[in-house]
Amino acid sequence: MLKNTPNSFGSIAKTFHWVLALGIVGMLTVGFIMADMAPSPSKWTLYGLHKSTGVLILLLVILRFTWRLLNPVPQLPSSLKPWHHRLAKLSPLALYTLMLMMPLSGFILSQAGGHPISVYNLFTVPALFPKNPDLSQIAARIHAYGAYIFIGVLALHVSAAFYHHFILKTNVLKKMLPNWFGHP
Repeated sequence: MLKNTPNSFGSIAKTFHWVLALGIVGMLTVGFIMADMAPSPSKWTLYGLHKSTGVLILLLVILRFTWRLLNPVPQLPSSLKPWHHRLAKLSPLALYTLMLMMPLSGFILSQAGGHPISVYNLFTVPALFPKNPDLSQIAARIHAYGAYIFIGVLALHVSAAFYHHFILKTNVLKKMLPNWFGHP
């Protein structure tokens, strides 16, 4: 099943979810590691990979968001309280905002800082922002604080999934698990 149904996410939505989840956790991890590294060729290599992967993630987020607009979102169990339904509507908004804000702020901080963005040494992203140290510094702050906010939102997201699965005993988590976990 490629498309979503009222009862479950389809394979395409699940693939976007888990590929982006791994990519985002990896990007946050590498971001903190490279920020603490002393200047070295290894650090600049990590920065290049981080920027390249950021461009890739931005493209995947745009594709994922488009897919979400074109597919129904599976219904929450009717047994849930109204505040669960409200939070379920806010959660994707927070996550999509962060999934867009992080690569865009990184993009701006790099370009406004005068640093080109080479995507895996295949091509260089055209410069959309002239060198502007003040703009680069603002984008850097947004990128840094955004990372901490993202970690908090992801922790809440994962906690909510486990809460639904282990405490409330709903099928909310199962709807997003890959098919090889035994749930369509």
